Amino acid sequence: MSAGQMDRGVRLDGGQERDYNHSTDSQYHNLRKQADQAYQKRSNLSQQSQQAYKLGDKARAHQLSEEAKKQLEIADDFNGQAAEYVFRENNADSSSNEIDLHGLYVKEAVYILRKRIDWASQHNQSQLRVIVGKGLHSANGVAKIKPAVEELCEQSNLKHYIDHKNAGVLVIELDPGAPNMPQAAYHSQQQPQYGNAQSHAAHNNNYNQQQNNNGSNDLVTTLFKILCQCINSK
Repeated sequence: MSAGQMDRGVRLDGGQERDYNHSTDSQYHNLRKQADQAYQKRSNLSQQSQQAYKLGDKARAHQLSEEAKKQLEIADDFNGQAAEYVFRENNADSSSNEIDLHGLYVKEAVYILRKRIDWASQHNQSQLRVIVGKGLHSANGVAKIKPAVEELCEQSNLKHYIDHKNAGVLVIELDPGAPNMPQAAYHSQQQPQYGNAQSHAAHNNNYNQQQNNNGSNDLVTTLFKILCQCINSK
């Protein structure tokens, strides 16, 4: 299905409009919500641990710290499930030269897009259509993924423009066979990491860079496998 004929996402109020971000999708929403709840528990436990340490109860502080780590693992797992779910749903019917980033947090979206651009150039694709959305369902109606993708393109000297037929699609022109992602820029981009008890909007711009990223490595690998499966099925 072409980007101009997108039919992904649940229907809003039974009408024709689709919720590409899946914000009204109970499965997706519950996964993100459970992640936020676990982050909040982790934050509370961390504060309690710090307080116990200040009071000299190191054993209690250690116990609370370990409990906080477990909540972080739970939160990361729920976010990983949500990202995998929304990515699979939105890309199952994507054309071979497009990728739909709806519903992903910004750092999830940017990292997987870098992988996708590399894949496209290696497979002699001259153009990639990136479905970024218009920000209509973002907090305060402000698009987050679109400016992040535009910044990525500018940093990588990739020609890009908005599809004149669909403002929610950004087209990236590629040089087939050439390394379109500069190595310095590519390696400077850390893999998406979770770790803060904040809202969906805050997660888009704020990841805890001090957490172990094994879980995020698995997430990126899973998303990319799904992407390859979608492309190869065309």
